[in-house]
Formats: sequence, structure tokens, C-alpha cells
Amino acid sequence: MSIKILVVGGTGMLGKPVADRMANDGYKVRVMTHSPEKAKIMFGSEIELAAGDVTKPGGLIEAVRGCDGVYISLSAKMNPDNYELIERRGTADVARAAAEEGIKHIAMISGLNVGTADPNIPMYRAKIGAEKALIDSGIPYTIFRCSWFFESLPLFVVGKRAMVFGRQRHTQSWLAASDYAAMVSKAFSINGARNKIFHIRGIEKFSIPEALKKFCQIVFPKVKIRHVPIWMLSTIGSVTRNKNMKGLAQFLRFFEKNPESDVNGEAERILGPALTTLRDWAEEYKKRVSGESRTESD
Repeated sequence: MSIKILVVGGTGMLGKPVADRMANDGYKVRVMTHSPEKAKIMFGSEIELAAGDVTKPGGLIEAVRGCDGVYISLSAKMNPDNYELIERRGTADVARAAAEEGIKHIAMISGLNVGTADPNIPMYRAKIGAEKALIDSGIPYTIFRCSWFFESLPLFVVGKRAMVFGRQRHTQSWLAASDYAAMVSKAFSINGARNKIFHIRGIEKFSIPEALKKFCQIVFPKVKIRHVPIWMLSTIGSVTRNKNMKGLAQFLRFFEKNPESDVNGEAERILGPALTTLRDWAEEYKKRVSGESRTESD
């Protein structure tokens, strides 16, 4: 396949699976990163690297040049100060550079609830603005509004405890990054995915506590799940001036109050369904972690 895709944010938890899948599917992949040495360790020599930083738009043209498509996977990492800088302005600057270079297709990851979220919430205001930047770029676009990923579950585990902030009674359609990556890869190969907003969901619905319990039963059976009030997380963030903790509190408070958006099945019809169950994903994660532990001990 002669199609060349620039993956912006390709070293991230959700960007790397997309870059890997596209390379395996025969695309020529270039990953833009502000840390080429780290990326070289992650990808080896199979994927081309381009030094670049979305907060410094002067270098974006060079990263985009020579590509046919651009996929954007940016995250502010729960820092409210970075929602505007990285997710909204960063996406807009990449889209602008892509338009200048005549890119044929641009895509990005977004959140499932973006279409119904309060735009006064900083996190969603940035995502709404990022989506608008793609739509206004004049380039055929694809926006993937995704539900929760299984890959976030290990982040709730700290030592011998798994932390659930708030009650989190609403269920989410949990999704594997590998299934999502397959959808992104297909979207760049078909015309039917252009100028579309897809709602991407997994095949099983669990609340955060339910998903975390099932995950821990398989991977960390000795870990105990503890419920912590969100206000405590927010207070600790304020006292310690930890902006990421305060941002996480805002994020989880939104999901405690708001159910998952109702969506149609267009993504499944055009891109194919997600197939991975929580049990399958957890079993695979357990094998991978066990293998890494054995390697480190050797």
C-alpha cells in the first residue's frame, strides 16, 4: 500500500496501537513525536519518525509534508491548562498545516459524549473546538467519538488497592484499543468513512466498578477495590496544587453525573464491530504483564 499516514501522538496509550495496526495493514506510517529517542525504542526501525511538537506549530509543515493522511491522537493528560493548548489549538494547528500541504484525509479521536456535553466544561470545550477545526479545515475528515477503553483499567490500580472515585453507577461500552485501531485503519482505506462522525463502542457495558472488579479478579486477584469520594480527589489536588489530579476529578465527576450518549450503529456497519470482551482483554493483559515480569527478573 502506497498510502502514507502521519500519526500525531503516536507514542501515546491509544496512538501507538493505531500506528502499529496501520503499519501491519500495509500503510507507510510516520509518527510525529517530541521525543524521537523514546519513539525509536517503542517502534524500532519499522516506522518513520518526525520530530515535532503541537505546541510549536512552526515545525508541523515539515512533519506533514509528503503524507496522504493525518491521524491525530492528542491528550492533555488531565491537566486543565493543556486542554486548550494541546487538544484544541494543537489539533487546529495540525489541521491548518495539513490543509496547506494538500492532505487528502484527516482524522482524530474524540469522546463519545462530546455531542451532548456542556461546552462550559473545559475538557469538552477543547474537544468540541478540536472537532470543529477538522470540519472547518476543508479536508475530508473522520472523527471517532470513543467510549471508555480497557487500557484505562490498570490506571485505577495503585499498589494493593484499586481506586474508584465516586460511585460511578452509569455503564459504559468498554472498548479495546486493538479493535479501535482496526477501525481507524479501515477508515483511511474507504471513501465511506469520509466526512463522518463515528460513535465507537465496545460490545459489553459495565460501570467502572464492575469493569474494575472483573479486571482485578483476573489480573490482580489480591487487590481490594476502594471507593473514594471525588471531592477528596479534588481537595487533594487543590492542596497539593496538582493540576492533573484536579483535572481527573472534573473528568470523573462528569461521568458520575452523565450517562453514555445514545448513538446509532453506523460505525459498526461501515467500520466493523468491536469484538474483544473484557475477559479476553484482561487475560491477554495478564499474559503480557507476566511476560514482562519474567524478562525483568532474568
